[in-house]
Amino acid sequence: MNKKYVLIVVVVIAIAAIGGYLLFNHSADTQSTSVKQKTILLSKSAYMEVPDTKNVSDEVNKNGVHYYKNDKDDINITSCSNLSASSSSKELKKLKENVTTGAKKSTENGVVIYEKNGTYSIFVKNTQYNDTLLIQSSNKDLLLQCSQSVQFHDPAQKVEIKNDDGTTSTDVIDVVQKTESVVSSSSSDSGTSSSEVSTSASDWGYDWSSGGSSSGGGSSRAGGSASSSSRFDFS
Repeated sequence: MNKKYVLIVVVVIAIAAIGGYLLFNHSADTQSTSVKQKTILLSKSAYMEVPDTKNVSDEVNKNGVHYYKNDKDDINITSCSNLSASSSSKELKKLKENVTTGAKKSTENGVVIYEKNGTYSIFVKNTQYNDTLLIQSSNKDLLLQCSQSVQFHDPAQKVEIKNDDGTTSTDVIDVVQKTESVVSSSSSDSGTSSSEVSTSASDWGYDWSSGGSSSGGGSSRAGGSASSSSRFDFS
């Protein structure tokens, strides 16, 4: 057999083998870096997605303010809704003042971002349905990813979170149930009733991003007939 021909065959086989190896490893790396998502039902009219990680801190205080902390993926979320007590609005407003004072302000893709001591913050607000949240992380890309997953919908429309195979997802943090339970208990103990969260623009100022809207489920994990809601962007 011609030595030149044999050499060509060997080279072709070697290239094919190397190409297959690289393709296999790239596929494996892609799969290994794929992050499973968990849905947070922030209120009856808002939800968002975060990396699905165990051992996260998730609680609602007596005012109905929800605190979610994920140290592994470095993402913190603080939120309140019209299910919260009226005092929750003051709590979020004070937090906003602390975060923005002395912070470096920038805008990316229409989203206002505050950076302070290595932590990036985005405020998202829906004045129609009274949803207010603060998303924070030292990873700006993750911060933007989480903020872009925020979806608002008409509270009269039920949104069901589904897996890729169409089954109902169990990877859900139900803040609605926790908020209703805590605020109801707190109101009963004090003998007073909670009122809706104040969300007027004059109360909060500007620099709030509007978040997304959901029409038929804005997330690939959401099902149902959620309708698009009006949003107000104060960025």
